[in-house]
Amino acid sequence: MKLIPAIDLKNNKVVFASGGDRNYYKKPSTDLSPTSDPIKFIEYLISLYNFNTIYLADLDSIKKYNAKNYFIDTLLCKYKNINFIIDNGVRDFTHINRFKSKNYTQIIATESFFDYTTLLNENYENFILSLDYKESKIISKNDDYKILKPKKVICMNLDSIGSGKGPNYKNIILTKKNYQIADIIASGGIRNNKDISKLKKEGIKESILLTAILRKNISYYNL
Repeated sequence: MKLIPAIDLKNNKVVFASGGDRNYYKKPSTDLSPTSDPIKFIEYLISLYNFNTIYLADLDSIKKYNAKNYFIDTLLCKYKNINFIIDNGVRDFTHINRFKSKNYTQIIATESFFDYTTLLNENYENFILSLDYKESKIISKNDDYKILKPKKVICMNLDSIGSGKGPNYKNIILTKKNYQIADIIASGGIRNNKDISKLKKEGIKESILLTAILRKNISYYNL
């Protein structure tokens, strides 16, 4: 299992999620993280384990799209040996790939994006589709995401983020059924190695998480 730490940025500071509610993101508690500075936070994460991929969400841009976040450019440039998967709230095809560095993959999130027809017509494939589930329903601007045939799909269970409830297997199984040729990335609620083992049995090879990493509930041996 490949583990991908999740970093949410608000005003270019690390914040923690609870249930995916954009109004209730808060600064990291000191028992989980020594800092809210993104660079120091990344340094802390890679001191725990040799992570080579990081999920990065720009919450401000997800709420109101911002074409220029120079701080994210700084992070990409500083950590060239890390591949970032970035949700910066892109709405249409012209918003894609605005960062200078190449060590990232664009997330197309159903919560924000609507321009799927152009994406398909341009034969653009270097993206990860994020299906944003809330209360077991996909949040989307329209249903055109269904026309895509992505190589990777994030099953993003917003209700489960930071909840400690465990993964939403119902949504994961449904996503697998609808995207049978895609690799599914599980996100939300992962608590420990027991959850990881169960996800592996479902054929999941990658997962996005954070709280379990910071609580040191993960054994990295034989993932």
